[in-house]
Amino acid sequence: MTRSPWAVLALALLDGAIGAALLAEALAHGERRDVLVHFFVYFGIVFVFKARDAARRIPALVRQARASTELLLGPWWLQTGRLLVGYDSWSRTERLGIIVVSVIVTTLFGWAKGGPFAAALFLAVAIVNASLALVALGARLWAR
Repeated sequence: MTRSPWAVLALALLDGAIGAALLAEALAHGERRDVLVHFFVYFGIVFVFKARDAARRIPALVRQARASTELLLGPWWLQTGRLLVGYDSWSRTERLGIIVVSVIVTTLFGWAKGGPFAAALFLAVAIVNASLALVALGARLWAR
């Protein structure tokens, strides 16, 4: 594992909070029904693809979690920077890409149209990462 399940869970909580804030902002700027329909469609599509990819990696994740091996690459501040804007090996997502895409769609299409997509990106990745982190933590506890 490239990072601790606790760090992944913390990042998932942060992503969930960002996604919720983006959705709240979109709801404040658009018609409630329209924003929610767009959000759930986008969320469903992103979540299905992310969850499908994550499900294939669960057996390897459980083996790694039971072995309790983590790669600590660099000092804490470098690890934190990579965690926030680098490649996320847990959800296989480029975090900087999510941030850039979110800024672009909200800038080009406004909060009412781009906000639901940005919120869906963050929330789908947050749920997948939180699920994987809980599986890894459960595997560690079960192995003891």
